[in-house]
Amino acid sequence: MSTTTTTEKTSEILIPSLPNDVALQCLARVPRQYHPVLSAVSKPIRSLVSSPDFFALRSALNCTEHLLYFRIRSLNFQPARWFTLYRRPNDNSVTGNIIMAPVPGTPNDRLDWSEYVAEGPKIYVLGGKLGRNNSAEVWIFDSRFHKWERADVFDTVTGSWEVLSSPELKVYNKSVAGCGIRGGKVCVWVNGEELRFDPVTKTWEVFRLGMPWFSHICDVNGVLCCYDDHINTFKGFDEEGGVWKQLKLENGGFSNPNFNPNQLLVYWMANAGGRLVIMGVLRDELGSSELEGRMGVWCVEIEVKKDTAGDFRGEVLWSLMVFSMRAWLFDRASSFNTCIPVSL
Repeated sequence: MSTTTTTEKTSEILIPSLPNDVALQCLARVPRQYHPVLSAVSKPIRSLVSSPDFFALRSALNCTEHLLYFRIRSLNFQPARWFTLYRRPNDNSVTGNIIMAPVPGTPNDRLDWSEYVAEGPKIYVLGGKLGRNNSAEVWIFDSRFHKWERADVFDTVTGSWEVLSSPELKVYNKSVAGCGIRGGKVCVWVNGEELRFDPVTKTWEVFRLGMPWFSHICDVNGVLCCYDDHINTFKGFDEEGGVWKQLKLENGGFSNPNFNPNQLLVYWMANAGGRLVIMGVLRDELGSSELEGRMGVWCVEIEVKKDTAGDFRGEVLWSLMVFSMRAWLFDRASSFNTCIPVSL
């Protein structure tokens, strides 16, 4: 998206004394957390920052940011609710400017157990269950405008479906720990195995990774990271040695010096702009039997690095309890359905 194309559609003056193409370049570089402030400046700017062309220009200038969207279920959330995390403007603190805000949920609020994937600013909700019946519904959430639409097809480029072969496995119906794109291939991680699909040759490969059972997994800057539920430890996969190594966390950004991410019962891990984001609840709070007891949902952002010795280290940039509820209202079996970063 060129600046000229965008300015042609913006006939009104954006910033007095500046040509519109220069003003547009300046406005497109403003962090998203300040967009509500920009919208209050003038009607032309308000129309601009909410236009698809403006988002396209931000993407072309590599000025997009990652926002987290997630879905939480509890006994007093019927149906499950969607939220997003964003930063409050004019707050220079590390954690004090993190806000959790509700966003509209899927129009079909009975849809559950779906798969979720983000492409740019859009979240695709694929299939799931309606009661006891399987569903083939596909919904698209445009995070730029917080609007949902029903999709009849999944391929957004060709506008058609394509039938693909399935991988040949010795055992099917395994639990999926995560999926992502690595080296141009679609990777699906199940218990103990990595399934790689090559979209060019349309073939599958199966690799043994020796992953811990029931672990969460995602790729962060080329490092495959997982959470081992059995020993409450984060790990990184050493591609050269073919072994999992502990991800050693450095207490740099904990809002509470006594808090450690290894104390979390992790519900979701995600790659948000090249950083590892984890969400979960403290194990000690899960054991609380007091009806009035509060249980917090924690979010932690970690920068993953590999040192000169080949060990993995995680610098905790910030940690914060972003949400709390009465512990007895929390549906522990399926509290987090997804935590997905969106590029805006």
